[in-house]
Amino acid sequence: MAELFTLDEAAAIAEIEPDTVRTALEKRSVTPSRKIKTGKAVRYRFSEGDVLFLLVLAEFPFPLSKEDKDSLAQVLAHASKTARHWVSDGPDVVFRSGDMKIFVECKHLRKTVERNVAAYRWGKERISSSPDVLGGEPVFRGTRIPLQHVAALFRKHVPDEEIAEDFPALDERDLAYARLAARLGQPPGRPKKHLRMEREPGGRR
Repeated sequence: MAELFTLDEAAAIAEIEPDTVRTALEKRSVTPSRKIKTGKAVRYRFSEGDVLFLLVLAEFPFPLSKEDKDSLAQVLAHASKTARHWVSDGPDVVFRSGDMKIFVECKHLRKTVERNVAAYRWGKERISSSPDVLGGEPVFRGTRIPLQHVAALFRKHVPDEEIAEDFPALDERDLAYARLAARLGQPPGRPKKHLRMEREPGGRR
């Protein structure tokens, strides 16, 4: 079964605010891979493709119609080669409408999602909890270093080099997971724009 993420996990992996994901759900801009009803409560679960779509949508520089959002989701989240105005082009996507053709470079965004998903998977195995260690507080396995203590340092924007020096028992993968944990449920602020678009020469302006 494909790995699925909660709303907060999806936001942390995409490096966007949870409210951005909630807004996308309210506007029906995204259809998560799974919807779970518990009484009156509804919980959503997002695939890695859903997370990539959320990130691209959050950085898109101009409004898209509902139909264009849905078809972009088919290409990014469901691996379709083409859907309506969108065509998959390697790691990127292309928007075509009439004689207009716009290239949307997604390579960097894909790497962001892949890097954070790898950190998430590492953390699931690396973090442990035992009543005999710090009263059951989650720590890095084999150490007495609390996950939330290191995550709090990232939230305070302590330089990575200082954190690494203070905790030599933690390697790069440990720090990557702590950085991800720092974003869980914590608004990271406005993300930097990395989406690059290029209009084909000769297209309408």
